[in-house]
Amino acid sequence: MKEIPAPSRRRLVLLERLLSTYSGEKITSQKIQELSGWTAAVIRRDISLLEIHCGASNGYKTEDLRKAIEERLNPADEEQKCCIVGLGKIGQTLLNGTALDGSPFKLVAGFDSNVNRTEILRSSFPLHPTTLLESVIEKEGIKYAILTVEKNEAPGIAERLAKCGVRGIVNYTPCVLSVPATTQVEDVCLLTVLETLAAKK
Repeated sequence: MKEIPAPSRRRLVLLERLLSTYSGEKITSQKIQELSGWTAAVIRRDISLLEIHCGASNGYKTEDLRKAIEERLNPADEEQKCCIVGLGKIGQTLLNGTALDGSPFKLVAGFDSNVNRTEILRSSFPLHPTTLLESVIEKEGIKYAILTVEKNEAPGIAERLAKCGVRGIVNYTPCVLSVPATTQVEDVCLLTVLETLAAKK
């Protein structure tokens, strides 16, 4: 089975969402281009990485393609445990958010270096000081972390998360993280995104 590069995985995840709301029985790469902004050539290449046969001469069968993406990228439906590390303004916003509702991902713990925050803040799941990071992650079987700590804390926390066996980190900090290949990082820092959009082509 071919390994799917990160940019292609990202597009395929978004394509699966797009297909779930598309009403047509079939969809062409040209139509996907109109709806997504990706080129038809890129779309066809991404779909080819799935090594599936759900295409047709006049387009892909919408539901077959959606299911193929879902099965390839999400082979298991079991609960995926996540945590938030850093309970400042961004972390607090995410504490009781609904972004993960209806997905297999579930927030089960929060961490902060400020013990007062872990005692004062209200949450539907336990909040802990970062001194307990390793023990809680191991006990709960947490595999994904949302990192919202201060920039100077980010490298050290990321290293600890990787050593704990965390598979993926959603990085809300402007820091470039260096972790082993066994831990993937997705950067979603607002400043980085804006700078990328504003950068000269």
